Amino acid sequence: MIDIIEATSAHVPDLARIHLASKLAAEKGIVDPEYLASFSQEIYEEKWTRFLQAEDAQQYMLFDEGVAVGLISFGKLRTAPSGTSKIRPLYSSEIYAIYIHPDHFQKGYGKALFKKAVQKLREEKHKSLCLWALEKNKNAGAFYSQLKGERVGKQQVQMGRYKVTEACYAWRNISVIEEL
Repeated sequence: MIDIIEATSAHVPDLARIHLASKLAAEKGIVDPEYLASFSQEIYEEKWTRFLQAEDAQQYMLFDEGVAVGLISFGKLRTAPSGTSKIRPLYSSEIYAIYIHPDHFQKGYGKALFKKAVQKLREEKHKSLCLWALEKNKNAGAFYSQLKGERVGKQQVQMGRYKVTEACYAWRNISVIEEL
């Protein structure tokens, strides 16, 4: 049985473990290996301690039979796709992070977390959202496309010694996600 609950400071070790394991699995062969090797459980625990203190974000965790296997962080729009108006942006909210532990890929947990985020965003009157993912992460791209996300932009970011491209996936009407 799965449970999705709001993350608290008591969950920091699990948040860090999931984030780190998922990042290493998803980004291997895409980003600078030295950059990936520089991360540790302790670094991610520090990051999640800060993330949980941010007032403009919500974080949820997914548990399966009591074991933490996934996380999602979301809130108001932070990074709009290029070409969108800062005065009247097309998207009002953003998924900042969604990670599933690699031992639990392909079990529907990402979709369950995504739907939870959409439910919470709709409660706050958001109607649209976007997120950024590594362009070469084909599994992520396929997942967002399956959820009816449209690729609407891209940007270059520095990750260690490598410049990589992030693709922006967006939903002008997030109610389509609830129907999946």
